[in-house]
Amino acid sequence: MKKMNSINETAKLCRENDIGISRSHLIQLAKNGSIPSVKIGQKILINWDGLMKFLDTNTLPPDEPKSGIRKISA
Repeated sequence: MKKMNSINETAKLCRENDIGISRSHLIQLAKNGSIPSVKIGQKILINWDGLMKFLDTNTLPPDEPKSGIRKISA
């Protein structure tokens, strides 16, 4: 596997490995600096190991159950 992959290659690898990240989300993560990437001209190259490290260290808290009665204002 290559160290740096294009957005399309990375999205394909994510699909093959059942990682739920879309192409547009990869672009967003690369542009805001969340994952290691390099922009060369119009092309963005993403570091696969950096993406895996990002996914290992950045997890979302579990959703709180939404049960019971909640107040609403009229």
